[in-house]
Amino acid sequence: MNPTKSDVRAFIDLLTRFGKVSGLCTNLQKSQVAPIRCDGLDLDDILDGILATRASFPVKYLGLPLSTGRLRKCDFQPLFDKSMNYIEGWRGRHVGLAGRSTLVKVVLTSQPIFLLTGLKASKESLEILDKQRRKFLWVGNETVTRGSAR
Repeated sequence: MNPTKSDVRAFIDLLTRFGKVSGLCTNLQKSQVAPIRCDGLDLDDILDGILATRASFPVKYLGLPLSTGRLRKCDFQPLFDKSMNYIEGWRGRHVGLAGRSTLVKVVLTSQPIFLLTGLKASKESLEILDKQRRKFLWVGNETVTRGSAR
């Protein structure tokens, strides 16, 4: 929406009315405002009295990192770390090949799908995920090392 005081007030009024009608009230204390291209505007004056906190990009929304530009490889680091945490907990050398294959398909492949369907990952990021899955599948976690994407 336009970053004007009247538009912000109208939006807050709309949220309040929606809450009264539907019973689904917005908790502005848990909400965030992420200004885009608002250089040169007095956001303190525009957002005066609004309980929402001000955020800057990149932000997370429904677990997805959102950015005004292209996501970097380090933005995918939590996904890499999550996969490694699973692998470390499974003690792969004690699980047979069929069990590791199932874990790769059910967890290591399906978990990133939510994130990757909404974002365009670089080829390098996808290769890191594939490398983690292949290593776990073929050798368990005995020789898998925690790599950094930075």
